[in-house]
Amino acid sequence: MATVAGMVMTMLAVLGVSVALAPPAHAQVISDIAYAPAQPAGSRGHLLDLHLPSTGITPRPLIIWHSGSAWTSDDSKPGAADIAAIFNPLGFAVAGVNVRSSAQAIFPAQVHDIKAAIRWLRANAATYQLDPNRFAMAGDSSGAWLTQMAVFSGGVAALEGTLGTTGVSSAVSTGLAFYSPTDFLQMNAQNLPTGGLDHDSPASPESLLVGCPIQTCPAAVAAANPMTYVDANDPPLLFLHGQADFLVPHGQSVLLFNRIKAQCGNATFVSVPAADHMMVQIMDPAQYGNETVRTTANCGETVSTGTLNPSWPNFTTWLRSGLKLGNACEVTYSTGAWNGAFNGSVVVKNTGASPVQGWTVTWTWSGNQQITSAWNATVTQVGNQVTARDAGHNAYIGPNNNSQSFGFAATATGTNAIPAQFKMNNIVCTRVP
Repeated sequence: MATVAGMVMTMLAVLGVSVALAPPAHAQVISDIAYAPAQPAGSRGHLLDLHLPSTGITPRPLIIWHSGSAWTSDDSKPGAADIAAIFNPLGFAVAGVNVRSSAQAIFPAQVHDIKAAIRWLRANAATYQLDPNRFAMAGDSSGAWLTQMAVFSGGVAALEGTLGTTGVSSAVSTGLAFYSPTDFLQMNAQNLPTGGLDHDSPASPESLLVGCPIQTCPAAVAAANPMTYVDANDPPLLFLHGQADFLVPHGQSVLLFNRIKAQCGNATFVSVPAADHMMVQIMDPAQYGNETVRTTANCGETVSTGTLNPSWPNFTTWLRSGLKLGNACEVTYSTGAWNGAFNGSVVVKNTGASPVQGWTVTWTWSGNQQITSAWNATVTQVGNQVTARDAGHNAYIGPNNNSQSFGFAATATGTNAIPAQFKMNNIVCTRVP
Protein backbone atom coordinates (compact mmCIF):
# COMPACT_ATOMS: atom_id res chain seq x y z
CA MET A 1 0.00 0.00 0.00
CA ALA A 2 2.90 2.34 0.66
CA THR A 3 4.05 1.80 -2.92
CA VAL A 4 0.60 2.60 -4.27
CA ALA A 5 0.32 5.71 -2.13
CA GLY A 6 3.73 6.89 -3.25
CA MET A 7 2.93 6.45 -6.93
CA VAL A 8 -0.39 8.24 -6.55
CA MET A 9 1.19 11.15 -4.69
CA THR A 10 3.86 11.42 -7.38
CA MET A 11 1.22 11.42 -10.11
CA LEU A 12 -0.90 14.09 -8.42
CA ALA A 13 2.09 16.26 -7.61
CA VAL A 14 3.26 16.36 -11.19
CA LEU A 15 -0.20 16.79 -12.67
CA GLY A 16 -0.13 20.47 -11.73
CA VAL A 17 -3.92 20.63 -11.47
CA SER A 18 -4.88 24.16 -10.52
CA VAL A 19 -7.09 25.00 -7.58
CA ALA A 20 -10.65 25.30 -8.85
CA LEU A 21 -11.75 28.86 -9.43
CA ALA A 22 -14.85 30.24 -7.78
CA PRO A 23 -17.86 29.86 -10.08
CA PRO A 24 -18.13 32.81 -12.47
CA ALA A 25 -20.55 35.37 -11.11
CA HIS A 26 -22.83 35.19 -14.16
CA ALA A 27 -23.28 31.40 -13.98
CA GLN A 28 -25.77 29.25 -12.15
CA VAL A 29 -24.13 26.22 -10.55
CA ILE A 30 -26.22 23.19 -9.67
CA SER A 31 -24.08 20.88 -7.56
CA ASP A 32 -24.11 17.20 -6.67
CA ILE A 33 -26.71 15.98 -9.14
CA ALA A 34 -26.94 12.18 -8.92
CA TYR A 35 -26.93 10.77 -12.45
CA ALA A 36 -27.06 7.22 -11.03
CA PRO A 37 -27.32 5.70 -7.53
CA ALA A 38 -24.11 5.83 -5.49
CA GLN A 39 -21.92 2.70 -5.70
CA PRO A 40 -20.77 2.05 -3.02
CA ALA A 41 -23.24 3.84 -0.79
CA GLY A 42 -22.01 7.25 0.31
CA SER A 43 -19.45 7.55 -2.47
CA ARG A 44 -19.33 10.47 -4.93
CA GLY A 45 -18.55 8.71 -8.20
CA HIS A 46 -22.06 9.15 -9.63
CA LEU A 47 -22.44 12.88 -9.11
CA LEU A 48 -22.12 15.80 -11.50
CA ASP A 49 -22.17 19.61 -11.33
CA LEU A 50 -23.82 21.79 -13.96
CA HIS A 51 -22.49 25.27 -14.69
CA LEU A 52 -25.15 27.14 -16.68
CA PRO A 53 -24.47 30.52 -18.30
CA SER A 54 -26.86 33.42 -18.10
CA THR A 55 -25.69 34.68 -21.49
CA GLY A 56 -26.14 33.34 -24.99
CA ILE A 57 -28.86 31.52 -26.85
CA THR A 58 -30.73 28.47 -25.67
CA PRO A 59 -30.64 25.55 -25.93
CA ARG A 60 -26.98 25.67 -24.97
CA PRO A 61 -24.11 23.54 -26.27
CA LEU A 62 -22.55 21.46 -23.50
CA ILE A 63 -18.93 20.66 -22.62
CA ILE A 64 -18.55 17.63 -20.34
CA TRP A 65 -15.31 17.85 -18.37
CA HIS A 66 -13.46 15.23 -16.33
CA SER A 67 -10.23 16.10 -14.49
CA GLY A 68 -7.51 13.47 -14.37
CA SER A 69 -6.47 11.76 -11.14
CA ALA A 70 -4.77 8.56 -12.34
CA TRP A 71 -8.20 6.97 -11.74
CA THR A 72 -7.70 7.43 -7.98
CA SER A 73 -10.46 9.95 -7.22
CA ASP A 74 -14.24 9.70 -7.24
CA ASP A 75 -14.58 13.48 -6.88
CA SER A 76 -12.81 15.32 -9.69
CA LYS A 77 -15.74 17.47 -10.81
CA PRO A 78 -14.61 20.64 -8.95
CA GLY A 79 -12.03 21.10 -11.73
CA ALA A 80 -14.87 21.95 -14.11
CA ALA A 81 -15.21 25.36 -12.43
CA ASP A 82 -12.04 26.47 -14.24
CA ILE A 83 -13.50 25.31 -17.56
CA ALA A 84 -16.83 27.00 -16.85
CA ALA A 85 -15.05 30.28 -16.12
CA ILE A 86 -13.76 30.17 -19.71
CA PHE A 87 -16.77 28.78 -21.55
CA ASN A 88 -19.84 30.04 -19.67
CA PRO A 89 -19.26 33.62 -20.90
CA LEU A 90 -19.22 32.20 -24.45
CA GLY A 91 -22.67 30.65 -24.01
CA PHE A 92 -21.57 27.07 -23.31
CA ALA A 93 -22.91 25.02 -20.42
CA VAL A 94 -20.29 22.93 -18.62
CA ALA A 95 -20.83 19.68 -16.70
CA GLY A 96 -18.18 18.44 -14.29
CA VAL A 97 -18.66 14.69 -14.02
CA ASN A 98 -17.36 12.27 -11.39
CA VAL A 99 -16.77 8.58 -12.06
CA ARG A 100 -15.80 5.80 -9.67
CA SER A 101 -12.17 5.39 -8.68
CA SER A 102 -10.20 2.26 -9.50
CA ALA A 103 -10.30 1.39 -5.79
CA GLN A 104 -14.12 1.33 -5.95
CA ALA A 105 -14.55 -0.48 -9.27
CA ILE A 106 -12.26 -1.64 -12.05
CA PHE A 107 -12.61 -1.01 -15.78
CA PRO A 108 -15.02 -0.81 -17.59
CA ALA A 109 -16.88 0.80 -14.66
CA GLN A 110 -15.44 4.24 -15.39
CA VAL A 111 -16.64 4.15 -19.00
CA HIS A 112 -20.04 2.86 -17.91
CA ASP A 113 -20.17 5.85 -15.55
CA ILE A 114 -19.37 8.55 -18.10
CA LYS A 115 -21.84 7.05 -20.55
CA ALA A 116 -24.52 7.00 -17.84
CA ALA A 117 -23.78 10.68 -17.13
CA ILE A 118 -24.06 11.56 -20.82
CA ARG A 119 -27.35 9.69 -21.10
CA TRP A 120 -28.70 11.49 -18.03
CA LEU A 121 -27.67 14.89 -19.39
CA ARG A 122 -29.28 14.15 -22.75
CA ALA A 123 -32.49 12.84 -21.16
CA ASN A 124 -32.71 15.97 -19.01
CA ALA A 125 -31.55 18.44 -21.64
CA ALA A 126 -34.86 20.28 -21.85
CA THR A 127 -34.92 20.87 -18.09
CA TYR A 128 -31.57 22.67 -18.18
CA GLN A 129 -31.94 24.17 -21.67
CA LEU A 130 -29.11 22.07 -23.11
CA ASP A 131 -28.86 21.21 -26.79
CA PRO A 132 -28.95 17.38 -26.88
CA ASN A 133 -27.35 17.40 -30.32
CA ARG A 134 -24.33 19.44 -29.24
CA PHE A 135 -22.41 17.59 -26.52
CA ALA A 136 -18.60 17.75 -26.41
CA MET A 137 -16.29 15.84 -24.04
CA ALA A 138 -12.96 17.06 -22.69
CA GLY A 139 -10.43 16.17 -20.02
CA ASP A 140 -6.80 15.82 -19.03
CA SER A 141 -4.70 12.71 -18.30
CA SER A 142 -7.07 9.94 -17.13
CA GLY A 143 -9.86 12.41 -17.96
CA ALA A 144 -8.46 12.57 -21.49
CA TRP A 145 -8.49 8.77 -21.62
CA LEU A 146 -12.14 8.89 -20.56
CA THR A 147 -12.77 11.52 -23.26
CA GLN A 148 -11.26 9.31 -25.93
CA MET A 149 -13.22 6.30 -24.76
CA ALA A 150 -16.44 8.33 -25.00
CA VAL A 151 -15.54 9.72 -28.44
CA PHE A 152 -14.50 6.40 -29.99
CA SER A 153 -16.83 3.84 -28.40
CA GLY A 154 -20.21 5.13 -29.51
CA GLY A 155 -22.46 2.15 -30.18
CA VAL A 156 -20.18 -0.38 -28.42
CA ALA A 157 -22.70 -2.32 -26.33
CA ALA A 158 -20.11 -3.83 -23.98
CA LEU A 159 -19.08 -0.37 -22.82
CA GLU A 160 -22.57 1.10 -22.50
CA GLY A 161 -23.54 -0.45 -19.17
CA THR A 162 -26.96 -0.32 -17.54
CA LEU A 163 -26.43 2.37 -14.91
CA GLY A 164 -29.00 5.08 -14.40
CA THR A 165 -30.88 6.36 -17.42
CA THR A 166 -30.97 3.93 -20.34
CA GLY A 167 -32.49 4.01 -23.81
CA VAL A 168 -30.82 7.35 -24.63
CA SER A 169 -27.72 7.92 -26.75
CA SER A 170 -24.37 8.35 -24.99
CA ALA A 171 -22.70 9.79 -28.09
CA VAL A 172 -20.73 13.02 -28.14
CA SER A 173 -20.02 15.18 -31.19
CA THR A 174 -16.38 16.06 -30.61
CA GLY A 175 -13.57 15.72 -28.08
CA LEU A 176 -10.61 17.63 -26.60
CA ALA A 177 -7.97 15.56 -24.78
CA PHE A 178 -4.75 16.52 -22.99
CA TYR A 179 -1.94 13.91 -22.64
CA SER A 180 -3.95 10.71 -22.53
CA PRO A 181 -2.66 7.17 -22.02
CA THR A 182 -3.73 4.73 -24.72
CA ASP A 183 -1.79 1.45 -25.01
CA PHE A 184 -0.72 0.63 -21.45
CA LEU A 185 1.49 -2.26 -22.58
CA GLN A 186 3.84 0.09 -24.45
CA MET A 187 4.17 2.79 -21.81
CA ASN A 188 7.34 1.52 -20.12
CA ALA A 189 9.12 1.16 -23.45
CA GLN A 190 8.12 4.73 -24.32
CA ASN A 191 9.30 6.31 -21.05
CA LEU A 192 11.76 9.17 -21.29
CA PRO A 193 15.48 8.28 -21.21
CA THR A 194 15.56 9.93 -17.79
CA GLY A 195 12.89 7.58 -16.48
CA GLY A 196 9.21 7.57 -15.67
CA LEU A 197 6.62 5.55 -13.80
CA ASP A 198 6.84 1.77 -13.79
CA HIS A 199 3.57 1.20 -15.59
CA ASP A 200 4.07 -2.59 -15.56
CA SER A 201 4.04 -2.64 -11.74
CA PRO A 202 1.05 -4.34 -10.07
CA ALA A 203 0.68 -1.05 -8.18
CA SER A 204 0.70 1.21 -11.25
CA PRO A 205 -2.39 3.31 -11.98
CA GLU A 206 -2.98 1.30 -15.16
CA SER A 207 -2.76 -2.08 -13.38
CA LEU A 208 -5.10 -0.89 -10.66
CA LEU A 209 -7.57 0.32 -13.30
CA VAL A 210 -7.86 -3.03 -15.08
CA GLY A 211 -7.52 -5.09 -11.88
CA CYS A 212 -4.37 -7.06 -12.83
CA PRO A 213 -0.69 -6.42 -13.59
CA ILE A 214 -1.06 -5.17 -17.15
CA GLN A 215 1.49 -7.51 -18.74
CA THR A 216 -0.42 -10.53 -17.37
CA CYS A 217 -3.84 -9.60 -18.82
CA PRO A 218 -3.45 -8.29 -22.38
CA ALA A 219 -7.11 -8.86 -23.26
CA ALA A 220 -8.27 -6.59 -20.43
CA VAL A 221 -5.69 -3.99 -21.43
CA ALA A 222 -6.82 -4.10 -25.06
CA ALA A 223 -10.41 -3.49 -23.97
CA ALA A 224 -9.24 -0.40 -22.05
CA ASN A 225 -7.29 0.96 -25.02
CA PRO A 226 -9.14 3.78 -26.83
CA MET A 227 -7.45 2.75 -30.08
CA THR A 228 -9.39 -0.52 -30.04
CA TYR A 229 -12.56 1.38 -30.91
CA VAL A 230 -11.29 3.83 -33.54
CA ASP A 231 -13.04 3.81 -36.90
CA ALA A 232 -13.82 6.19 -39.74
CA ASN A 233 -17.20 7.18 -38.29
CA ASP A 234 -15.85 8.62 -35.03
CA PRO A 235 -16.37 12.27 -34.12
CA PRO A 236 -13.39 14.60 -34.62
CA LEU A 237 -10.81 14.67 -31.82
CA LEU A 238 -8.23 17.32 -30.93
CA PHE A 239 -5.54 15.96 -28.63
CA LEU A 240 -2.34 17.41 -27.23
CA HIS A 241 0.76 15.93 -25.62
CA GLY A 242 4.06 17.25 -24.31
CA GLN A 243 7.26 15.69 -25.62
CA ALA A 244 8.77 15.84 -22.11
CA ASP A 245 5.87 14.09 -20.37
CA PHE A 246 7.30 12.13 -17.43
CA LEU A 247 4.07 10.39 -16.43
CA VAL A 248 2.29 9.48 -19.68
CA PRO A 249 4.79 9.04 -22.53
CA HIS A 250 4.36 11.27 -25.56
CA GLY A 251 4.48 8.15 -27.73
CA GLN A 252 1.02 7.19 -26.50
CA SER A 253 -0.50 9.99 -28.56
CA VAL A 254 1.72 9.16 -31.54
CA LEU A 255 0.24 5.66 -31.52
CA LEU A 256 -3.26 7.07 -31.35
CA PHE A 257 -2.78 9.48 -34.23
CA ASN A 258 -1.34 6.76 -36.43
CA ARG A 259 -4.30 4.52 -35.62
CA ILE A 260 -6.84 7.25 -36.45
CA LYS A 261 -5.06 7.96 -39.72
CA ALA A 262 -5.00 4.27 -40.63
CA GLN A 263 -8.74 4.05 -39.98
CA CYS A 264 -9.44 7.20 -42.05
CA GLY A 265 -10.69 9.13 -39.05
CA ASN A 266 -10.69 12.86 -38.33
CA ALA A 267 -8.22 14.22 -35.78
CA THR A 268 -5.62 16.85 -35.00
CA PHE A 269 -2.62 16.03 -32.80
CA VAL A 270 -0.60 18.89 -31.30
CA SER A 271 2.84 17.84 -30.06
CA VAL A 272 4.44 20.42 -27.75
CA PRO A 273 8.22 20.34 -27.22
CA ALA A 274 9.58 20.57 -23.66
CA ALA A 275 6.12 20.29 -22.09
CA ASP A 276 5.54 17.91 -19.18
CA HIS A 277 2.27 16.48 -17.84
CA MET A 278 0.70 19.86 -17.09
CA MET A 279 -1.80 22.00 -18.97
CA VAL A 280 0.09 25.15 -17.96
CA GLN A 281 3.10 23.83 -19.90
CA ILE A 282 1.08 22.54 -22.84
CA MET A 283 -0.51 26.01 -23.14
CA ASP A 284 2.60 28.06 -22.35
CA PRO A 285 2.68 31.02 -24.80
CA ALA A 286 6.47 30.70 -24.85
CA GLN A 287 5.93 27.52 -26.88
CA TYR A 288 3.71 29.16 -29.49
CA GLY A 289 5.02 28.60 -32.96
CA ASN A 290 7.02 25.52 -31.96
CA GLU A 291 4.31 22.86 -31.90
CA THR A 292 4.21 20.09 -34.45
CA VAL A 293 0.62 19.76 -35.68
CA ARG A 294 -0.49 16.59 -37.45
CA THR A 295 -3.96 16.53 -38.98
CA THR A 296 -5.67 13.60 -40.62
CA ALA A 297 -8.89 13.41 -42.60
CA ASN A 298 -9.96 11.13 -45.47
CA CYS A 299 -6.95 8.89 -44.87
CA GLY A 300 -4.48 11.70 -45.62
CA GLU A 301 -2.16 13.67 -43.39
CA THR A 302 -0.83 17.20 -43.18
CA VAL A 303 2.05 18.22 -40.93
CA SER A 304 2.86 21.78 -39.96
CA THR A 305 4.70 23.74 -37.31
CA GLY A 306 3.05 26.29 -35.07
CA THR A 307 -0.26 26.57 -36.94
CA LEU A 308 -2.44 25.67 -33.95
CA ASN A 309 -1.19 27.33 -30.80
CA PRO A 310 -2.64 25.62 -27.71
CA SER A 311 -4.94 28.39 -26.45
CA TRP A 312 -8.52 28.53 -25.23
CA PRO A 313 -9.65 30.62 -28.22
CA ASN A 314 -8.27 27.97 -30.57
CA PHE A 315 -9.83 25.18 -28.54
CA THR A 316 -13.13 27.06 -28.70
CA THR A 317 -12.85 27.24 -32.48
CA TRP A 318 -12.27 23.48 -32.61
CA LEU A 319 -15.22 22.70 -30.35
CA ARG A 320 -17.54 25.00 -32.28
CA SER A 321 -16.51 23.27 -35.51
CA GLY A 322 -17.12 19.81 -34.07
CA LEU A 323 -20.51 20.92 -32.73
CA LYS A 324 -21.37 22.48 -36.12
CA LEU A 325 -21.96 25.89 -34.60
CA GLY A 326 -19.85 27.79 -37.12
CA ASN A 327 -16.84 29.99 -36.48
CA ALA A 328 -17.24 32.96 -38.82
CA CYS A 329 -20.22 34.63 -40.49
CA GLU A 330 -21.48 37.63 -42.42
CA VAL A 331 -24.94 39.18 -42.33
CA THR A 332 -26.56 41.29 -45.01
CA TYR A 333 -29.56 43.24 -43.73
CA SER A 334 -31.92 45.33 -45.84
CA THR A 335 -35.34 46.90 -45.34
CA GLY A 336 -38.20 48.44 -47.25
CA ALA A 337 -40.47 50.85 -45.34
CA TRP A 338 -43.99 52.24 -45.70
CA ASN A 339 -46.37 54.06 -43.34
CA GLY A 340 -44.84 53.03 -40.01
CA ALA A 341 -44.15 49.45 -41.08
CA PHE A 342 -41.37 47.72 -42.95
CA ASN A 343 -40.13 44.43 -44.34
CA GLY A 344 -36.69 43.14 -43.42
CA SER A 345 -34.48 40.72 -45.32
CA VAL A 346 -31.54 38.94 -43.67
CA VAL A 347 -28.92 36.81 -45.41
CA VAL A 348 -26.56 34.93 -43.11
CA LYS A 349 -23.39 33.58 -44.75
CA ASN A 350 -21.12 30.93 -43.24
CA THR A 351 -17.64 32.24 -43.99
CA GLY A 352 -15.92 29.54 -41.94
CA ALA A 353 -14.43 26.22 -43.01
CA SER A 354 -16.87 23.97 -41.14
CA PRO A 355 -20.61 23.48 -41.73
CA VAL A 356 -23.38 24.87 -39.59
CA GLN A 357 -26.20 22.53 -38.66
CA GLY A 358 -28.97 24.53 -37.02
CA TRP A 359 -28.63 28.30 -36.71
CA THR A 360 -29.94 31.07 -34.53
CA VAL A 361 -29.44 34.71 -35.47
CA THR A 362 -29.88 37.36 -32.78
CA TRP A 363 -29.87 41.15 -32.70
CA THR A 364 -31.05 44.09 -30.60
CA TRP A 365 -33.18 46.93 -31.92
CA SER A 366 -32.09 50.44 -31.11
CA GLY A 367 -35.65 51.72 -31.35
CA ASN A 368 -39.18 50.44 -30.76
CA GLN A 369 -39.47 48.10 -33.76
CA GLN A 370 -41.79 45.14 -33.28
CA ILE A 371 -41.84 41.92 -35.36
CA THR A 372 -45.31 41.03 -36.67
CA SER A 373 -44.60 38.05 -38.95
CA ALA A 374 -41.70 36.12 -40.50
CA TRP A 375 -40.86 33.61 -43.25
CA ASN A 376 -38.10 31.01 -43.60
CA ALA A 377 -37.41 31.39 -39.88
CA THR A 378 -39.14 31.36 -36.52
CA VAL A 379 -38.66 34.87 -35.17
CA THR A 380 -39.45 35.87 -31.60
CA GLN A 381 -38.96 39.13 -29.76
CA VAL A 382 -38.63 39.95 -26.07
CA GLY A 383 -38.36 43.68 -25.46
CA ASN A 384 -35.88 44.86 -28.07
CA GLN A 385 -34.10 41.48 -28.28
CA VAL A 386 -34.85 39.48 -31.45
CA THR A 387 -34.13 35.78 -31.99
CA ALA A 388 -34.50 34.15 -35.41
CA ARG A 389 -34.18 30.35 -35.64
CA ASP A 390 -33.97 28.28 -38.80
CA ALA A 391 -37.20 26.82 -40.14
CA GLY A 392 -35.89 23.26 -40.34
CA HIS A 393 -35.65 22.95 -44.10
CA ASN A 394 -32.91 25.60 -44.15
CA ALA A 395 -31.04 24.53 -41.00
CA TYR A 396 -27.85 23.55 -42.82
CA ILE A 397 -25.36 26.13 -44.05
CA GLY A 398 -22.38 24.68 -45.85
CA PRO A 399 -18.86 26.00 -45.26
CA ASN A 400 -16.91 28.52 -47.29
CA ASN A 401 -19.49 31.23 -48.06
CA ASN A 402 -22.71 29.25 -48.30
CA SER A 403 -25.75 31.10 -46.97
CA GLN A 404 -29.41 31.01 -45.97
CA SER A 405 -31.92 33.84 -45.85
CA PHE A 406 -35.11 34.78 -44.08
CA GLY A 407 -37.46 37.72 -43.90
CA PHE A 408 -39.87 39.43 -41.56
CA ALA A 409 -42.43 42.19 -41.31
CA ALA A 410 -42.40 44.67 -38.46
CA THR A 411 -43.75 47.96 -37.25
CA ALA A 412 -41.63 50.94 -36.31
CA THR A 413 -42.25 54.42 -34.99
CA GLY A 414 -39.41 56.87 -34.67
CA THR A 415 -35.98 55.50 -35.45
CA ASN A 416 -35.58 52.39 -37.58
CA ALA A 417 -31.82 52.17 -37.50
CA ILE A 418 -30.00 49.01 -38.59
CA PRO A 419 -29.08 46.90 -35.54
CA ALA A 420 -25.53 47.52 -34.40
CA GLN A 421 -24.60 43.83 -34.14
CA PHE A 422 -25.77 40.44 -35.39
CA LYS A 423 -24.76 37.07 -33.96
CA MET A 424 -25.11 33.58 -35.38
CA ASN A 425 -24.97 30.78 -32.80
CA ASN A 426 -23.41 33.18 -30.31
CA ILE A 427 -20.58 34.54 -32.50
CA VAL A 428 -20.50 38.08 -33.82
CA CYS A 429 -21.03 38.32 -37.58
CA THR A 430 -19.53 40.90 -39.87
CA ARG A 431 -22.30 43.07 -41.31
CA VAL A 432 -22.06 43.58 -45.06
CA PRO A 433 -23.79 46.73 -46.36
